[in-house]
Amino acid sequence: MPLLRLDDVSLAYGHLPLLAHVDFQIESGERVCLVGRNGTGKTTLLRVISGIAQPDEGEVWRQEALRVGHLEQEVPPDAALTVFEVVATGLGELGSLLAEYHHLTHQAASGERSSLTRMSELHARIDALDGWNINQKVETVLTRLDLPADKLLCDCSGGIRRQVMLARALVSEPDLLLLDEPTNHLDITAITWLESYLIDYHGAIIFITHDRALVTSGNPHRRAGPGKIDLLSRRL
Repeated sequence: MPLLRLDDVSLAYGHLPLLAHVDFQIESGERVCLVGRNGTGKTTLLRVISGIAQPDEGEVWRQEALRVGHLEQEVPPDAALTVFEVVATGLGELGSLLAEYHHLTHQAASGERSSLTRMSELHARIDALDGWNINQKVETVLTRLDLPADKLLCDCSGGIRRQVMLARALVSEPDLLLLDEPTNHLDITAITWLESYLIDYHGAIIFITHDRALVTSGNPHRRAGPGKIDLLSRRL
């Protein structure tokens, strides 16, 4: 059974048709790369798949309780949250608990007064949810992307903000990961790590990229790798 299916989907903005009678489906663990010139509907297709945009015609079917993570091209708006807190928001309730605990421990380390009672409550709740492994995952992704965990998002550049949203999409480990130009604003070290991360990722991935190295990094002979990457280049 597919994770998601598009049946005869069409979408136009004004007089410009971007999607015309698209039929598409993706299975668990599958990799699909959308290739084509700018303006041909690749980003629009991801927005329809994620549910951000609704088609004019056709149907989008999603498996019940399907978890979708989405990195968009747009830079996120200002937010009075730290980088760690923004990344953790991709984890739902557990992310909120981890973000609050991180905030309180940072206050304590900075010499500010912090509620030891609340920290103890948070520690117990996170422990009950087996959340410390997830916390380590957040910190690992932040380290690999060289992101400043305690810096406010509103003080970050546009490029850093987009990396923050990439980290947010990755740590949630959704069933279906949608990535729109994920290597933008990354240095070589971060790109190499991202390639390795995606090769070992067990969920399905649909991504847009002009980075040929990223497309060819799906080596079917690599241990625990996902197999080949399908290229979807048909006129949408």
